[in-house]
Amino acid sequence: MRDTAVTGLLVQINQKSKSYKVQRDLYVGERGRRRFVKTFRRTLGTTDDITLDDARTRAQELIAQVKRGEDPNARPEDKGASPDAWTVRRMYDEYASDMRARDCRERTIEDVLSRRDRQLKAWLDIPISEIKRSMARERHKELTRESGKRAANMVFKEFRAAFNLAIKAADDPDAIGDNPVKAVTFNKERASNRVIMPDDLPHWWERVQAIPNPIRRDMHVFGLLSGLRPGTLVSLRREWVNLNERAIVIPRMKSGRSFALPLSGYMVELVKRVIAAGDLLYAGTPWLFPTRANSSRDVIATQVWKEKTLPSETGHILRHTYRTVAQRIGIDRINARLMLDHAVPGIDGVYVHEKALFDGLLETQDKMTEHLLALCMPKDAERGCESLAA
Repeated sequence: MRDTAVTGLLVQINQKSKSYKVQRDLYVGERGRRRFVKTFRRTLGTTDDITLDDARTRAQELIAQVKRGEDPNARPEDKGASPDAWTVRRMYDEYASDMRARDCRERTIEDVLSRRDRQLKAWLDIPISEIKRSMARERHKELTRESGKRAANMVFKEFRAAFNLAIKAADDPDAIGDNPVKAVTFNKERASNRVIMPDDLPHWWERVQAIPNPIRRDMHVFGLLSGLRPGTLVSLRREWVNLNERAIVIPRMKSGRSFALPLSGYMVELVKRVIAAGDLLYAGTPWLFPTRANSSRDVIATQVWKEKTLPSETGHILRHTYRTVAQRIGIDRINARLMLDHAVPGIDGVYVHEKALFDGLLETQDKMTEHLLALCMPKDAERGCESLAA
């Protein structure tokens, strides 16, 4: 509700209170060459705290400053250099703390901060109130050209979320202003739904078997046979493996839940082979698919799941291929979702209990492995999975 006596004074009505606010566009420069800087906002107080006359008086004083080209919200000692200023760096640090409080994965948080440091390096020490809409639009366009549509969108979706948190957390959110990402037109992204076609799997298998590193070779095969997300695949730990129960129990998935991956007989033999190779090449490693860091040569979990000899045919595409094959051979819809740690929608998600169905999921995994191997090695399909694992 806007005041008719003082242009720029308004009353904001919330569920439990009413507040007086003043809003005015700030311009600088000489007459005829004035440039828009920002929209100044400030909360004056609730209708219980101050009278309408007081609100009008304070609003007129602030509006007079804005008309002179002054920002009443600017810090007199230094516009934005104060240690408690909401810079882009601090905004992301606060956002990272909030993500940890929400129990997000540490790897996800590190990726967000890494993108900030790489893609928004020039902005890190700028107060977020000085990030203009035009700056956001231009940087998004630059990132689209430099890094691609999806990468540019991701950076500014994270910036938007961090900025919204700053508005909620700041003592004076009006001093921060609107989220500049409102002006960004996000790139259209085509869903990543590519799969390796059944007729192409024999050629894929031959190229995987030609990889010199036996651990990487089996890692890609395991990725196809399990349908795991690549980030989860490379970070598997030996302590999660229970071969007696034919399972790898992963404490935390992307969904936030734990997940027991059922293992077919062939997958059990593959895991045994990988563990033996790890003992030989990386004694004492806690990882199922270990490697060495390029710089320190320390033994670490594999970081890269892309293979140069198989461009665009390793990583998430294997998960899509697994799900497509499950549909192709008529795997039960609920079982297919449970095998991939997907939430079961509707009332089924309330009453279906994965642990109680685990024996059935083991049978499903055996069926999936047998069919996938038959597609990969059609000449040997008649021998069955047991002979293939030998």
